[in-house]
Amino acid sequence: MIVSHAHEFIFLKTRKTGGTSVELALSTICGPDDVITWLGRDEKLREGRGPQNTEPDRGTLPLSLRLRLALGGNARALGAVYANHMPARPARRLIGRGAWDRYFKFSIERNPWDRQVSYYYYRCRDPKTRPDFKTWLTDPGAKARIDNFRIYGIDGKIVVDQVLRYETLSADFDAAMARIGIANPPELPHAKAKARPRKENYQSHYDDETRALVGDWYAREIAAFGYRFDGVAAMTQAEPAEAGA
Repeated sequence: MIVSHAHEFIFLKTRKTGGTSVELALSTICGPDDVITWLGRDEKLREGRGPQNTEPDRGTLPLSLRLRLALGGNARALGAVYANHMPARPARRLIGRGAWDRYFKFSIERNPWDRQVSYYYYRCRDPKTRPDFKTWLTDPGAKARIDNFRIYGIDGKIVVDQVLRYETLSADFDAAMARIGIANPPELPHAKAKARPRKENYQSHYDDETRALVGDWYAREIAAFGYRFDGVAAMTQAEPAEAGA
């Protein structure tokens, strides 16, 4: 994630939606006081500023959180440091309601059926040991489910100002940059694009059971953004919740 005080925006990074490419681009326009979280193995791709300011001054944290830390609580587990895929609720707590309400907040979403296949290849990279898609999807131990909604939502409501579409990411990113006054937005690099065979169509991985399972898992995203199994999505978006929600 990125919190830019220089440009007054907050980028909440979801999983398997092109978020790394967006974060790499955004880091090129960040200032020294902005929050930039670590990208792990993709740090080598970064041309802008690297990870910085991920540990807020503990004096700025809510009293209840400071007390839990003083009692030996783990800062990362308690959400007391900025993290790569940090959900909206702990992010809002660290950022503070003043900046949270004032800054432009955005995230990204993707057709859940397509996203799930991408996650499958990301998690099961070795073809020699890779289970078939249905086995992986239905194995409780595989932890195949992604919870992106809580990254841009709180209490079941979308709390960001814009959710970009993976399917139209370049155009949506440029529009988001225009909203924060960046006339010449940085180009989006292509990161994490090698794990999945490009020739495979995501629909071919599904049968009726797995199609329904993914539809049930991500019913909120499907309802909010109009996604369908055939890949056609209504170009409308659920309204974000009011700032006080």
